[in-house]
Amino acid sequence: MEFANYRKQPLFWNGMVMAVLTVAILPLLFLDTRTLLGTSVWTKPLKFTLSVGLYSFTTVWVIFTFLKDWKHQQKIQMVLTVTSAIEIFFITLQAARGEASHFNITTTWNQIVYSVMGTSISIFWVFHLWIGYQIFKKESIFQSVKESLVWGLGIAGFAMIIAFFMTSPRPDQMESIKQGIFQASGTHNFGTGDPGKGIIFFGWSTKIGDMRVPHFFGMHVMQIFVFLAAFLMGKRNSIQNLLLVRTTGIVLLLMNVVMVIQTLNGESVFYINPVYTSIYGISIVIVFLCLFKLVIQPKIFSHEATV
Repeated sequence: MEFANYRKQPLFWNGMVMAVLTVAILPLLFLDTRTLLGTSVWTKPLKFTLSVGLYSFTTVWVIFTFLKDWKHQQKIQMVLTVTSAIEIFFITLQAARGEASHFNITTTWNQIVYSVMGTSISIFWVFHLWIGYQIFKKESIFQSVKESLVWGLGIAGFAMIIAFFMTSPRPDQMESIKQGIFQASGTHNFGTGDPGKGIIFFGWSTKIGDMRVPHFFGMHVMQIFVFLAAFLMGKRNSIQNLLLVRTTGIVLLLMNVVMVIQTLNGESVFYINPVYTSIYGISIVIVFLCLFKLVIQPKIFSHEATV
């Protein structure tokens, strides 16, 4: 796709805005000494602009390459752009105020922000799945390419929905709310004890369950599948490729589900548990072998239409 065509796509400009915001936020990590929950107030906006930017660039390629003739594609892009922009706006605004953007119900304003963000991302999720459904029913896409896209979009959709585990208020929070004490509603931590300092930049706990880990993993597995789909467009459309893609999708989805189970059990994904760690290790080996098998094939261009 030529750059002139990219410039007509809302999600492309969403990605460009995220890139500009990322560059603008970076100096603030060093210039602003304020912290929130042990990290710079600007860490969360930076993580989200990077994530949304990556999502925007990969998704606009998927839509324009495979759904160019879909009459709703421009509208879908606008919805994804607006809803993600709302999320980024409030996360950045709250960071500038030195306030938490998620789970924060300490004031009426913070409650409104949290509610609007929840509504916005729910709408985003529905339209994301709509794209996946359109790809799924598109018959002209090579089956191995289609499955790669569907697995990527599907696992990302699963990763988005598991975020709602984090928004549910805990029993102690519910008790405080009943007493008229409004502090927080929900948390990304599961389990008891000190979550610790967390991994550099990401802040993920290595001591107790942290739902941000499976959420991040599933969201960005999507990029792996999109790149794989682009690669497979220059390969023979074979049953072997289809089975390799399908195996990769099944294994990564199951890996994501296991991460959620371990987290809900109050245990960090990074904790060395013989059962969970073995599952992750075996899964990574299987995925690596499948991807290696796909990559080493000779590149054969087909003259069949892909859209």
